[in-house]
Amino acid sequence: MFVAIYRWRLHPEREQDFVANWHRITRLGLAAGSGGSSLFKDAQGRWVAIARWPSREARDRFFAQMDAHDAEPEMTGRARLAVLERLPAEELDGVLDCWAPFPDTTPAPDS
Repeated sequence: MFVAIYRWRLHPEREQDFVANWHRITRLGLAAGSGGSSLFKDAQGRWVAIARWPSREARDRFFAQMDAHDAEPEMTGRARLAVLERLPAEELDGVLDCWAPFPDTTPAPDS
């Protein structure tokens, strides 16, 4: 398993564009074999995402395909405009995977 942790500071008035695009990309990633992702907001207002993949190579292949064939470039553009600052990502190779799925009780953001 491979996990990537991403962090950003976002424009408060554009957060929903970012969340909607993250949700869209996560759904596409799930169809491509990812382990899904979670998106969080910390007490200082930074956004944090944790994404799981079977391997770093699987993640890289997916994003290379997304970059070449994004079906919704306008949505991607709006999400990029939401980013004030992209903080360094952290990439982790799995050693022990004891995560279990939770029932999905979170409503999907407006797409």
